[in-house]
Amino acid sequence: MSDVARLRLVLALFFVALAIPTAALIHQAYQRLQWESFHQHQGLAEEFATRVEQRIDEFMAVEHARPFTEYSYFNLVSPRSKAVLQRSPLASLPPANAVPGLIGHFQVDEQGQLSLPFQPPPDSSELQSGFTDTERRERDALATRLHGILASNRLLGGASIAARGASARKNDQVDAVASDTPRVGEQAAAPTPARRDSAAKALGRVADLKLEQNFQGAPVMAAAAPATPDKRAATDATRALRKEQGALPMLAEQQQRTQGGAHVRLDDAAPIHTFESEVERFESSLLASGELVLFRNVWRDGRRYVQGLVIDREVFLRELVGTPFRLGQLARSSGLVVARHGDVLLRDDGDAARSYGGAPDLRSTLLYQSRLPAPFSDLELIFSVTELPAGPGASVIGWLAALLALVLGGGLWLALRLGTRQIALARQQQDFIAAVSHELKTPLTSIRMYGEMLREGWAPDAKRQEYYQFIHDEAERLTRLINNVLNLARMTRNELKVEMREVTVAELLDVLRSKLESVVHHAGRRYTLDCPAELASARLRVDIDCFTQVMLNLVDNALKFTSGDEPLQLAVQGGDGRHLEFAVRDFGPGVAGEQMSRIFGLFYRGENALTRATAGTGIGLALVKRLVEVMGGKVSVANREPGAEFTVTLPRVGP
Repeated sequence: MSDVARLRLVLALFFVALAIPTAALIHQAYQRLQWESFHQHQGLAEEFATRVEQRIDEFMAVEHARPFTEYSYFNLVSPRSKAVLQRSPLASLPPANAVPGLIGHFQVDEQGQLSLPFQPPPDSSELQSGFTDTERRERDALATRLHGILASNRLLGGASIAARGASARKNDQVDAVASDTPRVGEQAAAPTPARRDSAAKALGRVADLKLEQNFQGAPVMAAAAPATPDKRAATDATRALRKEQGALPMLAEQQQRTQGGAHVRLDDAAPIHTFESEVERFESSLLASGELVLFRNVWRDGRRYVQGLVIDREVFLRELVGTPFRLGQLARSSGLVVARHGDVLLRDDGDAARSYGGAPDLRSTLLYQSRLPAPFSDLELIFSVTELPAGPGASVIGWLAALLALVLGGGLWLALRLGTRQIALARQQQDFIAAVSHELKTPLTSIRMYGEMLREGWAPDAKRQEYYQFIHDEAERLTRLINNVLNLARMTRNELKVEMREVTVAELLDVLRSKLESVVHHAGRRYTLDCPAELASARLRVDIDCFTQVMLNLVDNALKFTSGDEPLQLAVQGGDGRHLEFAVRDFGPGVAGEQMSRIFGLFYRGENALTRATAGTGIGLALVKRLVEVMGGKVSVANREPGAEFTVTLPRVGP
């Protein structure tokens, strides 16, 4: 396995070792936030159900508090010293504090006869009701609708709705009376002799309890009349007929009808009948036609009545539950179902909201379930999750997770890149050591060989000068190589020092020619140097030694890749007027496109140091680039047909 592959494997294992626990922590944090959001919305659902219950309690408190007489069109009241008849509060349409979706109130007696508190009695035509023709038609239409609803559900003159919810009597006497009392629409069952005697005695005493009083100039005193023994016995019997005591006035048997509005003054001699009644709590039921009905059983004077109200179910549920739910926050995260005995009466799926992304999905999970208070205890509110919205903490965790992923991924990528570069650099250094060893060994071997030949006298006189020149050239070559290595070391430590001074192009070329002769001729090549006369006097600010080393490295590099008899071409060009260009062109194979941006890299060579076909250490062009940059210029390379051309651009001084 290569070093790069081993590095990638180690970094991959390190990434997995960090990513798994980090992902687990983020996952747990998201789960925690989701459950916190779940419990928060559960509290909102409970609060919503509480508000619904409070509203039910409010309007049911009003309905429970209605006395028996309010279900009749006229009520007997005695403000101060006058006894008058006035309309029932239920005679107004709609009545105050009406139940949502209310259609109307009704009363059914034991014979199944229907009476409506908003419709005047048939024999009250002489009373001044104050209704317009339109109002009368509306009331008649409502009465027809209520009668049709109750009759279609066989609640008039037939099956009883009072059979449900009859409370237990408190003692045997009351049980006897209750058992002998017929249900709505049913004939009274034949009572047993014992129960018949007990009920007859109790009801007879209640019937005898009639107080007549002159109302002219005196308040009603029926409840405060002195109690005789018979009356006390009647009162005791009455108490046995009900669970809760209460004396409610009935209408006078004789009334003086006046033409003055809603209040009707009673005749001075009109008797007042006082009865005690037992009123049960309301119960609810769903009619076959779809309406809700609230009803209660009332016992009065030994007779049973059913009083109640019919409610439009859809309007009732929409106003009580549906609309408040849609306007609240819950609709964005949950759905609501109102059910009765498993049947769905109302369904609202709410609005979808943001989700938690990777967190477990709680969609369709039961959020909260509550049963409405009596008399609607058979109705349930069922809240289920659609999509929980992300809370403010989720965005923080999301950004933190993204930041951690970026830091972890970016850090590992940088570590891989840095490690790969270090491995490549190590390889290049190994190649450099091998190249330097080779480059140093070759001239040293040549110098040693020719030196031994001269020392031992083996060289003829005609060859000695040639051998001396060869030793000199190899020494120059060795010097250039050592200078390159030393300059590389100085640049690596940022210790390279240059001496910048102004010189002309002609002066630079004179110094360069003396160095080029030995390099080019030793390689058995030729070169041309072209410098226009107008550029020879141009001035530059450079370090002469650095410039000479740059040009020699470029020429040495060109010699390695030049083939054939074509001479190297060195030229000085004017550039853009503010710079001068020194170009070195060879006639070799050129530079591959993928190597254009890499050939100036340190230790870079296109061939392996041990298998290359050309000599070199891989530091020559890197030194060229850095030395030119130190002098304020730049170097570039371009392919020509054939060969390649390296151009050094330096800024001019003056015009």
